[in-house]
Amino acid sequence: MTPGTDLARISRIKYWITALTLLPGAALLLAGLGKMSLGYLSGGLVVFLNLWGTERVVMAFVGEKKRGRFFVLVIFMGKLALTAAVIGAVLILDIGSPIGLVLGISTLLMALMFDFFLFGRNIGSEKEP
Repeated sequence: MTPGTDLARISRIKYWITALTLLPGAALLLAGLGKMSLGYLSGGLVVFLNLWGTERVVMAFVGEKKRGRFFVLVIFMGKLALTAAVIGAVLILDIGSPIGLVLGISTLLMALMFDFFLFGRNIGSEKEP
């Protein structure tokens, strides 16, 4: 694994998540399925923010600074609690459709699938350290 290619893949996956959230969400809204669209968009937003937050936490944790790692772990746990609160709020307040929320959360899986199919990786040529 090389940091440059892995970071490029993460960046591409964030773009895929954005596209796979906004385009179907807009199509659902144009089709008159407002609640489904809001559920889908909130699920995609949760996935995007989770990936972005996890990327930041990992970069801070493995970075050069030795101090502040406990604070980074506390922020990571807070991110998980915030994710649960957002999903709970969407479901309890009946803002969006639960099916739309689940489909929106699945944008991460779709983004990974698109990226791996379009930008394959030659694992056999990599050398182990």
